[in-house]
Amino acid sequence: MTSEERQRKVRWLMRYRIAEKRIKRLEAEKERWRERATRTTTAPTYFKYIDKQEDKDKLTKEQRRRNEMPPVIVRGGKHLTLEDIVAEMDALDRELQETIYRATALRRDIGQAIDALSDDRERLVLYYKYVDGLYLEEICVRMGYSYKHIKYLHTKALENLKLVPQGATEMC
Repeated sequence: MTSEERQRKVRWLMRYRIAEKRIKRLEAEKERWRERATRTTTAPTYFKYIDKQEDKDKLTKEQRRRNEMPPVIVRGGKHLTLEDIVAEMDALDRELQETIYRATALRRDIGQAIDALSDDRERLVLYYKYVDGLYLEEICVRMGYSYKHIKYLHTKALENLKLVPQGATEMC
């Protein structure tokens, strides 16, 4: 197997891990928009601490300083309405669902290619590495083999791996 063939196989196998990371990034982005929605108020909100003189004496220095300031108006943000946030979250949700669908199809194709290998140990190494995202050192511990032997199994598994034809699944 040439180094170019090996790189092509590794890139193909790594696409699933890349898709998984993209899903996590989209979920985090959606959560950030959800937090923006909870911090956004629809109408101006006015804050004033205390008006009575006897209650003012009980305030801390920071509360006294804030109490001396004019009332504060809190708005949602720079021209960002709740409707804008909901629309952005909806778009992110659609993108997330599409990415999950593509990752699932890619996972199925990779699983079929790995399952076609005849050696159980080679299959296990590829699943650990490219589906579970483990490092070779972690695979050594799980399988109870030396690092050198796991590298050998990984190399043999890549040599024996038959790729799914190009275009079978879209790039995530």
